[in-house]
Amino acid sequence: MEHNNRIPMPSPEERQAAIRRIARQATDKSPPLWLHLPLSALVFGVEDCLFLAVLLAFAPAALAFMPAESYAEHLTAVLFLTSPLLYAAAHGLTMWKESLNGTLEWKRTCRLPLQTLMALRMLLFGGAAVLVCVPVNLLLWRASGGALPLVRVLGVSFSSLFLHAALSLACRKLWWGAAVPAAVWVLAGTWALYGNSRAADLLPQIPTAVFFLLAGAGLALCAGQLRTMLRNPNKGGFIYYAFR
Repeated sequence: MEHNNRIPMPSPEERQAAIRRIARQATDKSPPLWLHLPLSALVFGVEDCLFLAVLLAFAPAALAFMPAESYAEHLTAVLFLTSPLLYAAAHGLTMWKESLNGTLEWKRTCRLPLQTLMALRMLLFGGAAVLVCVPVNLLLWRASGGALPLVRVLGVSFSSLFLHAALSLACRKLWWGAAVPAAVWVLAGTWALYGNSRAADLLPQIPTAVFFLLAGAGLALCAGQLRTMLRNPNKGGFIYYAFR
């Protein structure tokens, strides 16, 4: 009976074959699994959040129906404040919804790490924000009668969006990190528009080239952080998710 209960051990040939198989899988140069992830997997369960974020991003277009003189003077500050609306709203709403309904639990059992899914989703939100904020800002520029040069409008929009995205990624390790960039943006924008006349006068005086430099710096920071999240998914993460 004792002989029958013993666990059969692999032969030396079987062990060597298993070692070669593991080594071959470790050095496999096949494309990453996330390249084959469908778009539906990124927005599954949060389609309504993305829809609401898009509606919110189109809200500044309502200024086009107002007299141009009512906002043309502060067009730079308005563009800088409203350009990240879609990205911030989509990121914040999805985090809030998934923390409430517990869908993150089953995502932790997927073959792809949660960090990778979050990085891909933020790439999606960033691309959607560019596609929405550019036509909205162009509409405001046209309705204002060309109060600013078109190149400056694009520079302000891109710098605001990419800096906000970089700040969001930098704050992902903080508790309630998703709320920090939004709070900073709202407080800074309100202060520039209403709280300090010098700040309101300073923003329009910033050269257009500086806005493009800020946009490039923000984009580079985003690309670097997202690359790290995709290549090293277990290095760092969203602390808010972990605690929930």
